[in-house]
Amino acid sequence: MRKGFTLIELLVVIAIIGILSAVVLASLTTTRSKARDAARKNDLHSIQTALEMYYSICGTYVVKLNCAGSAYGSGGIGWYNYNYGTGSVGKGLADNGLTAKEIIEPSGAITGANAYMLTANATRYTIWATIENPTADDIATLSKCYFTNYNYYGGAGTHNYCVSN
Repeated sequence: MRKGFTLIELLVVIAIIGILSAVVLASLTTTRSKARDAARKNDLHSIQTALEMYYSICGTYVVKLNCAGSAYGSGGIGWYNYNYGTGSVGKGLADNGLTAKEIIEPSGAITGANAYMLTANATRYTIWATIENPTADDIATLSKCYFTNYNYYGGAGTHNYCVSN
């Protein structure tokens, strides 16, 4: 009697390993996108906290270095991390010591559908993000935010989550 596995037995084992690998990779991809979504929400709340601290010091949500001079970003509306001459709003909050470093969207996007978007004036602000797996509660934030021009930048319906004062 010969010892060993038949070709059929080996093929069955290889097929089972392949199926298990596919399942693990699919769940890993979902887990990664959920982690990026959680990071985006955390980022927006960190930015919100920094803006509130800035407002308590300077009396406006338009970020300037030490409350004076040229505004960071585009003067209140635009991509949060885009460098407009003076620097981005994210850089401005870091330069003012309100964040440890510039907060950047997990994908690294500074413009476009995935980038963080900010509209701010002296008394109000709204910050938008694009969540990969939005829930109904995430999308419902859009109706609660003060500024509603989230569709203007990045194309219609791209930003699906926001925080506002």
